[in-house]
Amino acid sequence: MTDRRRNQMITAAAVILGVMSPTRLFAQTDANGLSIIDPIIAGAAGAVALAVAMVLWAFRVAAASRSQTVTWTERLASMEAKLEKSESVISAHPGLVLVWEDDGVEISEGWGNPKILGGPAALASLLSFAQSENEVAGSPVDRLLQSLSTLPLKDPNAAARNETFEERVRALRSHGIAFSGAVYTADGRAIEADGRIAGGQVTLWLTDPAVRMAEDGAIVGTVREQAADLHGSHKLLERAPMPAWRRDANLNLVWVNRSFADTVEAASTSEVISEQIELDPAARRIATAAANEQTAKDGRIAINAGGERRVIRVCEIPMHSAGDATLGGFAIDISALDKAQDELQQHIEANRKTLDQIPSAVVVFGPNQNLVYHNASFQNLWRLDDADLAGRAFHGEILDRLRHAGLLPEQPSYDEWKARQLEIYTGALAAPGSERYGSAPDEVWSLPDGRSIRVAQQRHPLGGVIVVFEDITEKMDLEAQFNTQLRVHRATLNNLAEGVAVYSANGSLELHNKAFEQLWRLSGNQLSAAPHIDETIRLMSQRVDDAAKHFEKIKKCVTSKSFDDREPTSGGILPLKDGRTFEYGSEPLPDGATLIRFLDITDSTEREKELQERNAILEDADRLKSKFVDHVSYQLRTPLSSIIGFSEMLDGQMFGVLNERQQDYITSVLSGAYHLRDLINDIIDLAAIDAGKMELARSDADIRGLLESAATYSALKAEDTQVALQVDCPRDIGSVSIDERRIKQVLFNLLSNAFAYSAAGGKVTLGADRKDNVLRIWVSDSGRGISPKDQAKAFDAFESSGPGAGAGLGLSLVERFVRLHDGWVKLESQEGAGSKVTCFLPEKVKAKTGENPSGKQPAKSAVKATKSKKSTRRKRASSTRSPAGGGNLETVNPRAAE
Repeated sequence: MTDRRRNQMITAAAVILGVMSPTRLFAQTDANGLSIIDPIIAGAAGAVALAVAMVLWAFRVAAASRSQTVTWTERLASMEAKLEKSESVISAHPGLVLVWEDDGVEISEGWGNPKILGGPAALASLLSFAQSENEVAGSPVDRLLQSLSTLPLKDPNAAARNETFEERVRALRSHGIAFSGAVYTADGRAIEADGRIAGGQVTLWLTDPAVRMAEDGAIVGTVREQAADLHGSHKLLERAPMPAWRRDANLNLVWVNRSFADTVEAASTSEVISEQIELDPAARRIATAAANEQTAKDGRIAINAGGERRVIRVCEIPMHSAGDATLGGFAIDISALDKAQDELQQHIEANRKTLDQIPSAVVVFGPNQNLVYHNASFQNLWRLDDADLAGRAFHGEILDRLRHAGLLPEQPSYDEWKARQLEIYTGALAAPGSERYGSAPDEVWSLPDGRSIRVAQQRHPLGGVIVVFEDITEKMDLEAQFNTQLRVHRATLNNLAEGVAVYSANGSLELHNKAFEQLWRLSGNQLSAAPHIDETIRLMSQRVDDAAKHFEKIKKCVTSKSFDDREPTSGGILPLKDGRTFEYGSEPLPDGATLIRFLDITDSTEREKELQERNAILEDADRLKSKFVDHVSYQLRTPLSSIIGFSEMLDGQMFGVLNERQQDYITSVLSGAYHLRDLINDIIDLAAIDAGKMELARSDADIRGLLESAATYSALKAEDTQVALQVDCPRDIGSVSIDERRIKQVLFNLLSNAFAYSAAGGKVTLGADRKDNVLRIWVSDSGRGISPKDQAKAFDAFESSGPGAGAGLGLSLVERFVRLHDGWVKLESQEGAGSKVTCFLPEKVKAKTGENPSGKQPAKSAVKATKSKKSTRRKRASSTRSPAGGGNLETVNPRAAE
């Protein structure tokens, strides 16, 4: 029955049941006209309706079941078709596919019962590996797996040692650890093995490469091609410039090429094979390791070939080919590479030692940001201990450690700042070809401790980053000081009255002050563009007469490279058209620049002319005065000599005896005449000194004797003024080369002044000593002293002050006589406390021998003036006159010192 027919029947039954309701079929009317339903009839009708509904439902369920059966049957057929196709694909695989649906019991019992998939040829090829002397009972697959169980599985991706085939299969079935590799049999054949978990099942693929070649249908052609390739490869190895060889299962050499024989200095390759000559015993050890582990091995050995030491790299490779040869090897001469590596290592070590000596801190980080190298300056700069840099320290960790120690600049966001510092490892830098290629922009870190660090980062050519830290604190301080000094210099230059311009070595204007603009009346716009000196000379020449003559010297000083032209100049006069006069000069600077200065000397030039005229008038007046004084002095000496001569005749009583009053008058006349003669002599000496006509008559003079002689001649003056005279001089002071006559004049004048300014009862000291080849002679008194005003002009000629002041020539002559001896005079005085005049004579003093053997300085001797009778004084005055013609010697008393 079709679905359409079934639906029509169900619809008709429903209509019948809906139309013929029980009320209409089974209703009856009572006496009152009301409808009454019979219960029995109603129950029967309901049962019939229920039965019909159940029948209809049964028909519907049966139809749905038949439809599902058809659907699943179709799906099963489709799946079986797909399974057949999959099995056919797997059967085409040149190997076996074993599939396990294991549980714990099957894994522990052995190889289990895997499902076997694959083609017959693959099964037959792989079962050939199961042939052995001890046949294993069980299925062919069990025999195959058992024969492969103890062989090592070579897995290039495995980190651990190569495990056996059975261990890897058991790990796959127990823990789902996948593997992929090859199992090599004793005869060198290889079986590829791959284990995976696929669809919840353990799947193992076993492939024989020989079956794959056979099923390709061209195995013979392939063998021929491989034979041709092998023949060509053999010829290539024979002629190769590097040693090559093959070994058998016992690691004996079975073939070597000609280069091998030449390297070991053998006559032929046959000799190498027969005597088993190795490149080096280490080569056989490498072959043993390659055979044991069935993987390629290499090593470096050093040999002596052709009288030279050569470093070669030996490679031993398992070949798994037919015949006896199981290992192949070759050697590569890496002597040049080894030498280059040694030189590179030496350069690296030299660079490291050099970096350890530089003050800049250098640190190198590897590609993984790990610390590779740092110099001593880096550790000192950041105050790091050895423990902080031991182990695997990283760039970011070092930054964190420095931040924790408070040695990094404060940042608003440290994490963002740190990320920017590490961007150099991965971030984009400057474009190739630019100066900053491979480098990050330099930074300046201002540390909390006040230091300033310049940081330069650059990618290392070998990978990683090199960072250089330079402490520029002192440099920045010096730069700030330099800028400050520069501003000070600019301000100083701008406040100078001189116009200053500095030209560089190429002649351009580098610097100028405001006075330069004002003197030459140039604007700032004309000078702001750093004009060449030719341009500035052109502007200045408009204001100068005969400019070419003057500016040629200035230009040559600026632009010439000759040493003679760059000599400093000064005092050049530059007259301007407007009547002004400039003085100019040049000064070469150490950096090759030249400083040109201009000064307006118009006023000073006018004043100088006036002063020169006035000076000429004064010099003429001075010459007239000196000529007059000299003339008068010489004119006075003649009548003065007559007066002295006749007075001495009268004093000697050549024309009769004089009474006491007459004798006193004659004595006074002689005293005044002597004083006038001495004054005239002083004036003549002073004029001679000023005229440069006086010469010294040097001779060795005993200093002690000179002082005692001066004291003896001055004793009478001391007696008259009742002033004590004391000599303070060592007896062994020695002698000195001086003009004794002029030094006596110095002493007489100094003693005369001392007595004149000392009151009765005072004290005058005449002393001398020597120190550092300088003779000091001094005269000190306890008089009233000299005021500071008078001290300033004490050594001027014709200057005197105070009561009883003379002509004012004494100290003037003292100063000039000492200066003629290359010495100098020092005046020390205080009003009310006396004066002291010291003469310094820088002459080499000759020690006097034979005196004072004990070397002790004698006690000071004092000459005390005593009173005597007037008759005695008159006799002494006439017989003790100064032989030098100077000083007030009419009062000298020749009394010996006590």
